[in-house]
Amino acid sequence: MPIASSTLTVQDSRFVESTLSLSRDSAPPLRPLLAGTLFAVVACVLTGPFDTGSLPLPSRLVFWLVLIGWNSVKWWLWYAWAGPRTTDRGTAVLAAVVGALLLNATLPLEIDLMFRAIGRPLTLSWLGLYLMALLVAGSISALIAVLRGPRGMPVAQAAPVTASPSLLAQRAGLADLAGVLMVAAEDHYLRLVLADGRKPLVLFRLSDALPELAAHDGMQVHRSAWVARRHLAGARRDGRRWLLVLADGSEQAVSETFLPTVRAAGWLQTKL
Repeated sequence: MPIASSTLTVQDSRFVESTLSLSRDSAPPLRPLLAGTLFAVVACVLTGPFDTGSLPLPSRLVFWLVLIGWNSVKWWLWYAWAGPRTTDRGTAVLAAVVGALLLNATLPLEIDLMFRAIGRPLTLSWLGLYLMALLVAGSISALIAVLRGPRGMPVAQAAPVTASPSLLAQRAGLADLAGVLMVAAEDHYLRLVLADGRKPLVLFRLSDALPELAAHDGMQVHRSAWVARRHLAGARRDGRRWLLVLADGSEQAVSETFLPTVRAAGWLQTKL
């Protein structure tokens, strides 16, 4: 039972934490909400709803500043809680309707208390105040909806694609493998023949280099050699062997294993 009890306690705490959690990202932005609140205060001070036009200007200003300010805080907290739980337009409308019904249930009491606070208690119709409050709430809700905007899933901006040098190119100190004319294995090293005449020796395996060379026009012609097509000058027979003659005058034997592939690629048609 202690284990079950502790498990239930953890689940209950997680439920309470999830229920009471607020998200500032889904709440209305504070600066525009503050500007809208001040605008509503000024509008109500000038027009005098709820028979507040007969109040002295300082009392009228305090009345609406406190009332509208407090209700703006309530709506901000409501959307901070309800925002993460709205997944589409339908649930967003439902959140606005439920918020208007719940948050305005106390508004008639708040209005009555504000009149009492300024020393002018009034006998007001609770139902009439509530209906008027719903109208005010609809205006606040519409304002918040405009301030929040659509809350769709954030669209990730595609990062600019920057091709990083392959591992073989990095080890050889090259920007890329475009200038590689031939690769030949020497024990545990690879000899790279470059277009500029350099022949660096790199600690690398040919089996690991072949996938990186696959993007370039060439092929493996021997278990220990890869040749770029543009480095090929022709081919010649040496007894039963075929030799590829390269542009720099060097030769590379074609093994029996790779001979069908080399022949199918047309590399043996130019005989020297």
